[in-house]
Amino acid sequence: MAEKRAIPKEEQDLFEQATGKRFSRRDFLKWTSGLAGAAIASGLIWDGKLGIFRDAGAQEKHLKNGEWIYSNCNMCGGQSGIKVKVVNGRAVKIEGMANPNNIANTSANYEQALKELSALYNDPDAAGRLCSKGNSGLRALYDPDRLKTPMVRVGERGGGKWKAISWEEAVAQVAENLQKIKEKYGPESLAWFSEDHSFTHIQQDFCKIYGTPNYHNHSNLCDVSRKASFKLVMGDERPLADFEDTSYALVFGWNLLGATKWILLPGIWNRGRAKGAKMVYVDPFYNQAAAKSDEWVPIRPGTDGAMALAIGHVLIRKDLVNKAFVGEWCVGYDEYAEYVADKTPEWAEKVTSVPAKTIERIATEMGETAKAGKPVLIDTWSGPGHHTNATLGGYAITALTALLGMVDKPGTMINPDKKGSKHHSVAMNLPSLSKPRVDGKGSKYLLGHGSGIYIETRDVVLSGKETTPGSGIPKAGVFVFQNFVMSVPNTKKNIEFIKKLEYVVVNDTHMSETAELADIVIPGSVYLERYDFNSHWVTWPVMGMRKPVVKSVINGMTEVEFFMALMKKMGMKDEKGHSPAAFTYDALYKDEYDASDFPKKTNKDWEAFKKASLGMFGKTEYEKFRKEIKVPEGGGVDEKTGLVKDKDGKAVGVKVGGKLAQGFNTPTRKLELASTLLKKHKLSGLPEYSVPEDRPTSEFPLHLINFKQNEHTHSRTFNNDYLMEMKPDNPLLVNSATAARLGLKDGDAIWLESPYAKAKATVQVTERIHPEVVALQHGYGHWGLGKIARGSLNKANPWCPAGTADGQFFAGKAEKFSGQIVAKEVGVKIIKA
Repeated sequence: MAEKRAIPKEEQDLFEQATGKRFSRRDFLKWTSGLAGAAIASGLIWDGKLGIFRDAGAQEKHLKNGEWIYSNCNMCGGQSGIKVKVVNGRAVKIEGMANPNNIANTSANYEQALKELSALYNDPDAAGRLCSKGNSGLRALYDPDRLKTPMVRVGERGGGKWKAISWEEAVAQVAENLQKIKEKYGPESLAWFSEDHSFTHIQQDFCKIYGTPNYHNHSNLCDVSRKASFKLVMGDERPLADFEDTSYALVFGWNLLGATKWILLPGIWNRGRAKGAKMVYVDPFYNQAAAKSDEWVPIRPGTDGAMALAIGHVLIRKDLVNKAFVGEWCVGYDEYAEYVADKTPEWAEKVTSVPAKTIERIATEMGETAKAGKPVLIDTWSGPGHHTNATLGGYAITALTALLGMVDKPGTMINPDKKGSKHHSVAMNLPSLSKPRVDGKGSKYLLGHGSGIYIETRDVVLSGKETTPGSGIPKAGVFVFQNFVMSVPNTKKNIEFIKKLEYVVVNDTHMSETAELADIVIPGSVYLERYDFNSHWVTWPVMGMRKPVVKSVINGMTEVEFFMALMKKMGMKDEKGHSPAAFTYDALYKDEYDASDFPKKTNKDWEAFKKASLGMFGKTEYEKFRKEIKVPEGGGVDEKTGLVKDKDGKAVGVKVGGKLAQGFNTPTRKLELASTLLKKHKLSGLPEYSVPEDRPTSEFPLHLINFKQNEHTHSRTFNNDYLMEMKPDNPLLVNSATAARLGLKDGDAIWLESPYAKAKATVQVTERIHPEVVALQHGYGHWGLGKIARGSLNKANPWCPAGTADGQFFAGKAEKFSGQIVAKEVGVKIIKA
């Protein structure tokens, strides 16, 4: 006789809520005894992940009831606008909303698309797209593998033995241990790692009052080399591409249609093509962006900068440079022209594998389009950006926009007028905050970003040697919404790093691989349970609001509430006696909103803004660099350089053609083809090409790169069954000619080996990859996180059901200028299993 299973009260309650009747053992046996067809026929649906039995008819009725609550997504960093249907306190459906982040990145295109799509669907919110991750958000909210209570380690670190404790005990234990670390080693001995889109202000405040300068966030894992490249040329870290209005787009290594950083991207790309734009895509991998382009240019990894230099050579040789613009608005042209004089397409072909004729033609097409007065756009992201030569390679790419004069105009790269909440940063003047950072930002890494250098901090702990004298060595680590083990290249080193720390706090939704190595784990919230501001990545001022649409499913604290409680427990106040912990949770966000430009500009008070979850004002402005200015009071104009300076000597504009203009935010207030900053540090200042450090060798003859796809975010969405059903693992992509040479066929079980790791994988034979390259989708290969992430759904691949973790194969280096992680550069070999 089968063992009787008690039906959990929660399941009974949920079934009754959905169907209006009590769930009996007969109902349960009806479903589990194989009579699924009869159950479906009767309208009974079992949703195991949400832990709910649903009646199909009742579900439809419920969607007509309840309340739609507006918010912002956080299944990735795209921050799409969403609306959530909540019935009896339970979220039951997520849809997109009419938010610019979902539709278009210029104000005119947003208004036009909203008008057309609203008319088509008779609903403004129908214009708001939502990706697969956004549509699967409820699976994250109601994931049964979520951490539900704080856990403290018992036994050896990483031994898997935990004791559940209360939230009050967790606050007390973390406060006590961080205070001990501070007293024993000094406040700078704490290294803090966080996500970059979520509740960062309270974490920065905590670090500042505690006294550590060593705050890091996710940007270092993403695009800081791109930020450095564009800042060298344009003075802005993140210009945005106006694909919808361009005539010609050349994109290096950014799968904007597959990885979909913002859900608006497919719309503006496809509408641009519909208007007649030509799209050219450069990447070793034929991904979705390549498939929706007019031309795919397969390139050898890490050589994009060489191709860009050859394009610059052709533009100059064929007199396709915008000389009038360059003469007025650029510096360093003669030096640049001299440098690229021998960077011919034939030279670049040997470096990149791209045929010289292809480079010559693309440069000519692009230059002639610009010369005809039509907009041209050149952009680059993480493809070239995750290499050891990333910053100067990106510099070579971004310099092309200056040569063509295609900056801050419709259809080009636009410097966004970005505004958000007003962070009342705490006032602290502790000696420890003046010490050099542990990671070498600003010293070893000249163009290091405020997000820090993860790799350097890790390696300092492992070596026990300071990067800069007096910077110290971290003894404790706090990891918030960051799975360091899986996200940073060289998994072995990551594990050794965390084990070497004396005290480790992890705040996350699941028992991740990083959490498994902690001393204490604090359950994190899901975005549908918390507040956050979202300063949107569009070209005019737009801010979204994420807010709790349901109460905490685990009856827990949000991250912000936990840090506020921690600050209160530790008696943390700034030098003026102020503490963020003095606010209530809601009031802390109200304070930041009220201090911003949005209440006055949008005529929305805090409550109105919260309800709408969206505020915007103004329009996209173009050619802001030409905006005329006046000499500031007490300032003047340097007649030699043309710089307009304020009373403190800071450059705020530049004299061009007899007029005083705002210019660009570079040292010269002009676009720089030869960098003033780099020259100041005894470098040439030019976008010099250098060979990637970790190229293939005779022993490891193939390039390994990683890539991201829309199904997943970083390494954190892999316990979501909807997303894992879409793609349960990540086979190694191998070119068909390479596979034939190695005797491989589709589906083969293999070992993949680099100088740093050897692991199981399976093969997918394809024409969609450069013959010298193999590729893995990032984020797979979990042994923590949850049963689905560990491969419980993937019965078709017993060899490696969780997929293959890509990070283990890489050296674990930081790019020498920006400190960007290097995650697409190593040689590997394939061994048949």
